[in-house]
Amino acid sequence: MPGVTAWVGLMTLIEPKAGETVVVSAASGAVGSVVGQLAKSLSCRVVGLAGGPDKCKAVVEEFGFDACIDYRQHPDLKSLSAALKEACPQGIDGYFENVGGLILDAVLLRANAFSRVAMCGMIAGYNGEPIPLQAPQLILSNRMKVQGVIVSEHMNHWPQALKELGESVASGKLKYRETVAPNIEAAPEAFIGLLKGKNFGKQLVKLI
Repeated sequence: MPGVTAWVGLMTLIEPKAGETVVVSAASGAVGSVVGQLAKSLSCRVVGLAGGPDKCKAVVEEFGFDACIDYRQHPDLKSLSAALKEACPQGIDGYFENVGGLILDAVLLRANAFSRVAMCGMIAGYNGEPIPLQAPQLILSNRMKVQGVIVSEHMNHWPQALKELGESVASGKLKYRETVAPNIEAAPEAFIGLLKGKNFGKQLVKLI
C-alpha cells in the first residue's frame, strides 16, 4: 500500500517530467522513499527532507536522492527556505507532502509557476494542533495544483502500480526499509515512536 500510494501520487498528480525538481518530505519513510526513487527513475532532480543525519545519509546513499535536508537543523522558515533554495537551484516543480506545517510553508516559498503538490499526509497536525499556512496566496500567484491523495480511491491504478513496483523490488532497483516491533505488547510504544519519527521506513508489528 505505501508503494502504491507513492506511485499514484507521483504519477497521476505530480506527473514529473525529466529535468524537473521534485521534493519529498518524510523522505526516509515507507512512502517518501519510494516517491524519490520513482522520480529519479524519470530523470528528475530529487530532494528529500528527513529528521537526523542518519536518515538523511540513507536517503542519499541508499535511496539515491540527489540531496536531503535535515529539517531538525532548520527550525525556522528563513533557515529551511534557504536550505531548499540551495538544494533546489531551479526551484521546485513537484512536491510530495507528508508533513505539512513549516516544511510546506518553506516549499511554497521555493515553488515554481505551475508546480504540483500531492497531499498525502500532515504529520505536523497529527496531535491535533492547528497547521495554518503562512502564505497561501502563493498557490494562486504560482497557479499551483494542490490535490489530496487517498490511495484506496484509485483502485484502477493498482494493477499497473503493483506490476511496476513488484518488478523493481524483484530486480533490486527499488530499495525499502522496515522497522519491526517484536510483539503486540510493543505496539503502543511503536505507534508513539511513529508519530515522533523514531521509525525508519514502514513501522510493522510482529504478531506471530
